[in-house]
Amino acid sequence: PWFGAVLVGIAAAKLAFTSGLLTRLAGLTPGRWTNLLVFIGRHSLAFYLIHQPVLIGSVWLLSQVVPAPVETRQVTFLKECQTSCEQSRDTEFCSSYCVCMLDTLEGEATLDRLYRNDQAAEWKAHLNELAGACTAKADSTLMEGGAQ
Repeated sequence: PWFGAVLVGIAAAKLAFTSGLLTRLAGLTPGRWTNLLVFIGRHSLAFYLIHQPVLIGSVWLLSQVVPAPVETRQVTFLKECQTSCEQSRDTEFCSSYCVCMLDTLEGEATLDRLYRNDQAAEWKAHLNELAGACTAKADSTLMEGGAQ
């Protein structure tokens, strides 16, 4: 991919040469603003070694001031449910099913219990009942939508 940049550079240099731009640029006298560039050019290793920690520190500081958004448990649940469900069903069914499961778990205030990975037999039985009810609801929603 970098060879493309080399070719663009060669083409730009050839175009600048044929248009006379290089001769006009050679006649310019550098101003005071170029002193910084000259200094950096003469001390490139020091500049590189100093600017890297400064740049990384700036990015870290910015990430502390403006942190990346954290996904809520609801968003995580929907993504994981959708991925798992789509291994055996279509996307439309899975969207309806996962929203039903999330709404039911939030309505019962048991989403945290699901994430605690409760292994109690009665909890597993309850989840199976919810899954069956949401499967029936998602199937009926799809049937009603397909009949219209």
